This record gives sequence, structure tokens and C-alpha cells, in this order.
Amino acid sequence: MDLAHPEVIYVNRQHGAGTRVLLDYQLQKLDIRASSVQGYAQEEFTHLAVAAAVASGRADTGLGIPAAASALDLDFIPLFQERFDLVIPTRFLQGNLLTHLFDLMADSAFRKAVAAMPGYDITHMGEVVPTPA
Repeated sequence: MDLAHPEVIYVNRQHGAGTRVLLDYQLQKLDIRASSVQGYAQEEFTHLAVAAAVASGRADTGLGIPAAASALDLDFIPLFQERFDLVIPTRFLQGNLLTHLFDLMADSAFRKAVAAMPGYDITHMGEVVPTPA
């Protein structure tokens, strides 16, 4: 779908959202001005809200995650794959503060539930990756 086509209505994520940053980066790479995207200023704060705007007909398309599209029975075309990490100060890894979180990420039922959602890869879920010194 050509976002610069005048008949295509896009619904955006709010300024500062990772999805919005990704769109802006890709538009710049393709030399497409944001002002040429109909609906660029139409903002939503969640992936599900973007999907709801598309499902309701208020927009033709928007960037989002497969789980949001699936929840509203929308088609989904993968464009990018991203990895998201939980950033934690090292001092919080020592002690019991995050024990329940790490136990949850290791729980087989939880892992199975996350893996069943479209678009989620649990291969590295729960791994602690040290930052370079």
C-alpha cells in the first residue's frame, strides 16, 4: 500500500512512540514527506487503537503488531522485525526485586501463551545480556 497515495488514509502512533520513530525513519529513507501521507497527524496511543481505527474504517492502514491485527480480525503484512529488550540497571539484578518477573518468563505455561500470539518470538525471553563495559 502506497502511503503517499492521496486516497490512502493512514493512522499514526503518537509522537515519540517507537512505531512512529520507525515510520519516520522509513519515510525519510524513501524520501517521502510526512505531509504527503493522508492521516499522518491522526494519532493513537496503542497498537490496538491503531487496529481499531482500521477496523472501524476511520483509516485504511497503520503500523502495528500482529497480535493487535489478529485481535480485530484484520489482515497483517509484516514489514519489519524488531527485538525489544527490558533495560534494567544492574543493581536491580542483584537481590529479589525481579525474582517474580524472571520466574514468570521461565514459566512454561506463560512461555507457551506468549509463543501462541502472532508475531512473538520467545527464543531469548528471560536471558540476561550483559552490556559491554
